[in-house]
Amino acid sequence: MDSDNHQDPGSSMSGRIVIVDDHLIVLDALCLLVSAESDWQVVAKCSTAAEAIEVVSCELVDVVVLDLRMPEMTGLELVRRLHEDRPELACVILTADITDEELAEAMRNDVRGVVLKEQAPSVLIDCIRAVMGGSAYLVDQSLSAAIDRIRERDVERRSVMQKLTPRELEISGLAAEGLRSREIAAQLGITPGTVKLHLHSVYSKLNITTRVELANISQRLQLGSD
Repeated sequence: MDSDNHQDPGSSMSGRIVIVDDHLIVLDALCLLVSAESDWQVVAKCSTAAEAIEVVSCELVDVVVLDLRMPEMTGLELVRRLHEDRPELACVILTADITDEELAEAMRNDVRGVVLKEQAPSVLIDCIRAVMGGSAYLVDQSLSAAIDRIRERDVERRSVMQKLTPRELEISGLAAEGLRSREIAAQLGITPGTVKLHLHSVYSKLNITTRVELANISQRLQLGSD
């Protein structure tokens, strides 16, 4: 970790940035790119998530730019940790690729920007400026399409959650895991007949007829997730 601790906390510096990447060549290049902006300061360059957590805990930081795929602690794990400690801290993910699930997790943790490594360096600069101004930044068409899919899935998930009772959701989750009615009944302390009645209600509400369909819906909508 290379940290600059000489900045006056009362300084009017408009952008204090921490950069996190486990590839040192990339890390140095990102620091040079960001430092070239006259109104920004790279507070620290970190090669591990643990170093970034330490810096953010004791330094004034406006934005953390971080690699998604790092050893020991991934970028998303780092985002979750930072979001817990500093909910207002802006995070920007820099990555070669990102799945829909990873993008959804990033959104849930209020990641403000996602930049693909194949994009021009100016895109990262524009992204950092946008998130420091309080905006979200996402310009890649494939990422925008992924966000649309995630939002559609979230709408469908909320709809299903509203249709089913807490007990029906609980039984649906266990059935989706492959448990038989007798096993579900034993685990929940109810009769197998009661389990079947709940499942019949679930099938009716979701307009399905089999446990395979229920398992597919449960997996796609992540009904077992908080």
